[in-house]
Amino acid sequence: MTAVVFGASSSPFTALYIKNKNAMSLQNEYPEAVHAIIHDHYMDDCLVSLDDVTKAAQLAADIVTVHAEACFEMRGWVSNNVEALRLVPEELRATQPAEVQLGNVSTSIKALGVSWDPQSDTLSFRTGLDSTYLQTKDLTKRKALSHLMKVYDPLGLLGPIIVKGRILLQVAWRSNIDWDKPFPPSVVLKWNEWFKELSNVSNIKIPRWYASQNGEPLHRELHVFADASELAYACVAYWRFLYNDGTVKLVLISSKARVAPLKPTSIPRLELQAALIASRLAVTIKEFHKKKPVRTCLWTDSKTVLGWLRSDARSYKPFVAHRIGEITENSCVQDWRWVPTDLNVADDATRMNPLHLSSSHRWFTGPSFLFKSAEDWPLEPITVEPVQEEIKSSEFVRLLSVCTPKLTTPVTANFGHFSSWLRLVRSTARVFQAVEIFRSFLNSAPGALANRRKASTAFAPLTSELMKAAERHILQKLQLDSFKEELQCLLTSQQISKKSRLYKLSPVLGEDYLLRLHGRIKVVEGIGPELKTPILLDGRHPVVRLLVHHYHRQAGHANNQTVLNEIRQKYWLLHLRDTVRSVASKCLFCRIRKAKPLNPRTGDLPIQRLAHHRRPFTFTGVDYFGPVQTTIGRRREKRYVALFTCMTSRAIHLELVHSLSADSAIMCIRRFIARRGTPDTIYSDNGTAFVGANRLLREFYDSKVQDFSANLGIQWSFIPAAAPFFGGCWERLIRNVKVALGATLKERAPKEEVLITLLLEAEALVNSRPLSHVSVDSDDQESLTPFHFLIGSSSNQRLPTSLDDRDLFGRQDWKKALRLADHFWSRWVKEVLPSMQPRQIGLTDRNLAVGDLVLIVDQNLPGGTWPRGRVSATFPGKDGVVRVVDVTTAGGTLRRPTKKLVRLATW
Repeated sequence: MTAVVFGASSSPFTALYIKNKNAMSLQNEYPEAVHAIIHDHYMDDCLVSLDDVTKAAQLAADIVTVHAEACFEMRGWVSNNVEALRLVPEELRATQPAEVQLGNVSTSIKALGVSWDPQSDTLSFRTGLDSTYLQTKDLTKRKALSHLMKVYDPLGLLGPIIVKGRILLQVAWRSNIDWDKPFPPSVVLKWNEWFKELSNVSNIKIPRWYASQNGEPLHRELHVFADASELAYACVAYWRFLYNDGTVKLVLISSKARVAPLKPTSIPRLELQAALIASRLAVTIKEFHKKKPVRTCLWTDSKTVLGWLRSDARSYKPFVAHRIGEITENSCVQDWRWVPTDLNVADDATRMNPLHLSSSHRWFTGPSFLFKSAEDWPLEPITVEPVQEEIKSSEFVRLLSVCTPKLTTPVTANFGHFSSWLRLVRSTARVFQAVEIFRSFLNSAPGALANRRKASTAFAPLTSELMKAAERHILQKLQLDSFKEELQCLLTSQQISKKSRLYKLSPVLGEDYLLRLHGRIKVVEGIGPELKTPILLDGRHPVVRLLVHHYHRQAGHANNQTVLNEIRQKYWLLHLRDTVRSVASKCLFCRIRKAKPLNPRTGDLPIQRLAHHRRPFTFTGVDYFGPVQTTIGRRREKRYVALFTCMTSRAIHLELVHSLSADSAIMCIRRFIARRGTPDTIYSDNGTAFVGANRLLREFYDSKVQDFSANLGIQWSFIPAAAPFFGGCWERLIRNVKVALGATLKERAPKEEVLITLLLEAEALVNSRPLSHVSVDSDDQESLTPFHFLIGSSSNQRLPTSLDDRDLFGRQDWKKALRLADHFWSRWVKEVLPSMQPRQIGLTDRNLAVGDLVLIVDQNLPGGTWPRGRVSATFPGKDGVVRVVDVTTAGGTLRRPTKKLVRLATW
């Protein structure tokens, strides 16, 4: 059998086998011709491209010779070069240059089904559409499919046009219209628009030759763009040639476009599909081109896909995992880059928008940024696009580890290490800035990278764009921590649970992937979008508290209402009022500025205050007040008043003191002892009440007076420094004396004799004050006063018992005196003592402890400037309450009462 049966299933294989078998037998004699026969033949057509005219003619002759060995006659040779065609025998040239295609006459010929004009060496398309097609009204699904399939475009050069027809056909398929049933008018209108756009492609001329007249390029790069929409996903590939003179040329190679599946699919999955066919296209182009690119770049505008490719594929569901695996096999992860949507050329093949394709359209000329140097190409901003439905685990894990590069992980892990919102945002922005610098290094040429290493590495000032990107990144992370389930529902188009905290707020997911409040004031004009749709945050998140504290500081630590109003301009916080109140209460500056001293529980009364049936002034407190001006002759001198008070009976004794010297104090005490007896214990305020005395005088005074008291057997006790309230027993009586003197002292500077008289009268007045309740019943006894313990009765009253002269010489006189004193003390126990039972201050906070940080109250300084110190020792009372502590400051150790301290913190 010497011929192949026409129409048999095995005939194409048999013909190709014989063709290749015959060629292989002549491999040694005609190696280039054999290579062209095996690799550049498509059935009975041969398509070869060479740079040299002589080589082209010789190759054509060799191919004819090889085929002649098997009685195959090759004819119909056509070339874009006239000289090369002249070298081919005339009988083997094409005899009919014009061929009929789809009803129109064209001077082009078909080269593997694509119209090729040898004279201009361009590719073109003939659709065969005329005005009758553009005005058709009886269009059916069968006719639409017929028109769509008539356009033969194996390289995808008309991808944006063809995919639109496929999308329209899919819409008709979804509507379940019969094959021969006319389309509705609305559908026909869309098809007529597509026919009109398709008819314009006949004017497009696409150069067949990649290179230019500038010669061999310095190096070539392969750039493949991928994109997807709800309707379709596509990819398109370009050569980028860089010549010695610095010029750049972009050439469209091929494209692939597919309509989205009928089954609803998420945009991230469609983007992943586009990336998959882009990686396949890149492999095909590099496989079938002899000259390989020095660099391959695959571009996508989906940061989600980039995050998937940079993470472990085993973490995802099979659909995503398998495609990630194939993409990483076809390409290197480092070759994938991000491009903005408006610069992504593949976006033109995924939309239904009218394109008005022409030879100068960016689909054919390539994206404009590729004509620039690599340093000016788009850099990937570090933001998060939360897509969690592809993760294997049912638990919604943190998206940052899934959708972002590993470089962002340290920023996320350290959010809790910041104490200031502004510092957190700036630090995050600095990380983003560093990432951009590192990526620019990777995209630079080797020589440029070496020069940059030698240059200064100082960071440029932060831009507002970087700060906004950092803040958006932080906010996305906060929402991810607080509203994981809500984000999952919105991203998967599900209804939020009614049990959700955000259910009543009707949250929506913004373009920046931030949850926002869907409020009722969106139609208001004249206000910003942030006020219309504020960002939702959880006020109890610790990082959100940093944000609230930032607004608190910006408001100058003002009232909470001001802070609330400022936050509501941009954010909607759950538990906003509680959060603002809590942040303000824990603000260190506000605590210092509004600090109040500790107020420990009122202590138990000392035994000296409760020592009944003891001689008055057995336990005595002493203090000075004054000075008081007195007239001596024609001069005025200062005098001081020493007040002695009985700690139990509350009686007082006043002495006029000439000076603050230790000698005057000793003589004053001697006069007091001479009249009232020697006390067992004297209490004083450690000399700090002696106004005008310096430190040395106080120390001398303290030691000299103590020596004098020790000789008399008196125990001297001092209250803590700067704690006059410890001497409240005498401080309150000094006030009473001053009130009495104010009522009787008519002159500003009386004579000394007058002053002594007035002091004694004031003493009598204070000693006659009632110690117990004053009854209005005439049958009740008179109220008990200090005079009852001093003179046996109240002022101007007789003794309670009437005695005659015989009683003065009886043996029972001393018993009567004791009985009278016992009578007063019994009344004191019954009437006065119970009134001393209640405490003025109840239970308070815990005691100060060693290590507590405190402020020392200084009445001469404003509250915010009080000195700080740390408690080094405590002195609890018998009831366990600490009222005196030692505080270590920068200037030394001070002993202070707790009422003069403000607790800040315990470390």
